[in-house]
Amino acid sequence: MNNAKSILLIDYEASVRAVLHTCLSEIGGWNVIAAASFEEGLALLSTRKLDAVIMDNDRAKRASIIFVQKLKENPLTQSIPILLITYKASWYTPQNLRDMNFVGAIAKPFDPVHLPVQISQLLGWNSSVIS
Repeated sequence: MNNAKSILLIDYEASVRAVLHTCLSEIGGWNVIAAASFEEGLALLSTRKLDAVIMDNDRAKRASIIFVQKLKENPLTQSIPILLITYKASWYTPQNLRDMNFVGAIAKPFDPVHLPVQISQLLGWNSSVIS
C-alpha cells in the first residue's frame, strides 16, 4: 500500500463520512483524510499531498464554492481533481460539473461495494486492485 492514493473526503454528515471513509480505505485501499467542513478541509490541504478530493456540497453551497476557488487558485493544489458526491448528482450535466471544476458526480445513496470502482473510473485511476 506504499503507492496508495490519498483522498481528502469532506462531508458534514458524520455517519455518511464514516461509511465513505470505510469504503474508500477498506475496499478501495486508499489513504483517506476525512474532514467535517470545508474550513477543516482547507487546513488539511496545506499539510498533505493529495491525489483527489471527494466532497458533498448539499449543506454548505457557498462554503463549497469558496473551497473549490481556493483549491484552484493555489498552484500547489490546482491540479487536484475534485469529485462531487451528492443527493443531487442527477441535477448536473457534464458541462455544469466542468464549469464548477468537478471531474464528475456520484449520487447518494451510493453502492458502498462499487463506489471505489466508480471513483477510479471518474478519476482515470487503474482499478485493477479493486475487485
